[in-house]
Amino acid sequence: MRVVGLFLAVVLGLAGLAAPAGAAVPFPRVDASRFVYVQGQTFAVYKSNMDALERNAQLKPKGLNDVLASANRKGRALCRGTHLESGLSPKGFCWQDGEDDDANAWIPQGLTGSGDAQADGTVGGKRIIAASWHTQGDTFTRVSFLDEKTLAYRHVLLVEPHAAGDFRAISSHGDGLSWYGNYLYLAQGSVLRVFDLRHFWAMDTAPAHVGRNANGRFSARYHAWALPQIGAYWYEGGGCAAINGGKPCSSSLSLDRGTNSMIVSEHVAKGGNGRVVRWPLDPGTGLLRTEPNGSVRAVEAFRSPVWGMQGAVAHNGYVIVSGACAQHAGKPVDLPSCLHGGVAGQSISQLTEAPVNNQNLSYWPATGELWLMNEQLRERVVVHVPWRALTGK
Repeated sequence: MRVVGLFLAVVLGLAGLAAPAGAAVPFPRVDASRFVYVQGQTFAVYKSNMDALERNAQLKPKGLNDVLASANRKGRALCRGTHLESGLSPKGFCWQDGEDDDANAWIPQGLTGSGDAQADGTVGGKRIIAASWHTQGDTFTRVSFLDEKTLAYRHVLLVEPHAAGDFRAISSHGDGLSWYGNYLYLAQGSVLRVFDLRHFWAMDTAPAHVGRNANGRFSARYHAWALPQIGAYWYEGGGCAAINGGKPCSSSLSLDRGTNSMIVSEHVAKGGNGRVVRWPLDPGTGLLRTEPNGSVRAVEAFRSPVWGMQGAVAHNGYVIVSGACAQHAGKPVDLPSCLHGGVAGQSISQLTEAPVNNQNLSYWPATGELWLMNEQLRERVVVHVPWRALTGK
């Protein structure tokens, strides 16, 4: 999520005063009935374009095992502190030393994994972490797939099959990422993009170009793999507006497997009152649950008091939000974030400090792990802690 002047805090609201750390503040329910996505003909159009493209021998669809087998980067054992309470015993990893850790050519945002994708927490017998990244200027978006056992990973460029014979890069901030069955979801402001993990395309790696080259071959800006979009959901008429109106902006994404729903939160850089919205999933299809007219209606929503909210995840009605620390109100940027927890519709309070500029959250019910990831240059970590130890629930 965009971090613009993060003098972040949890606030009491009336006078914009910061609540003391640990103090409970209201986490009220709001009317979700007016929050409605449409999908138009995107799934049909993208399918037609993909069918035509995949008749090319180079674009014969491959699976995630093929991507992982070609991993060319390797993470490191957790290499730095996390600011989390030591009693939580955080475990995780750092990205490969070099560009992924100490350069802002690509910046990590969304986080998900096999613990979201399948009830047993594995895909193909592996525990897999997936993370979205954006470039400066949001020109390109990629997803990294990492085998937790070996820490080997590969970056994959996200693309849009915009024509029967070509595709182009997806420009986005990569705000939020979640994985349900075969489908990967990417939150991007007013749009929720969908990808099918049974359709990876092998690329020529030399050209910077994205799509068909003059020689008829395909490339994806030096990436060995591309993942094409298969559909999308958005608000009718387009656009979104943070805090108010019927079109909450999607700045993070997580899965609540217990209720088969997606949790979206919206980022408000210099305040609270961003909304947390629950969208229904259809377990039979793996896609959002549509009404007879093809639209998707949110099932519930809440207004969060957490300033600079960067991510939200729910389990058994309890919500954990990543955002500002109360004690850092009005202070400069690049200070530790905090995790806040509470019962949706009642109240929420600060639980612990977290990595600097922490982003999305992911809960893996099979193992009871809360996963989190931050974007801070040379402080990047991906870690998990026990949900129960953090929340007492």
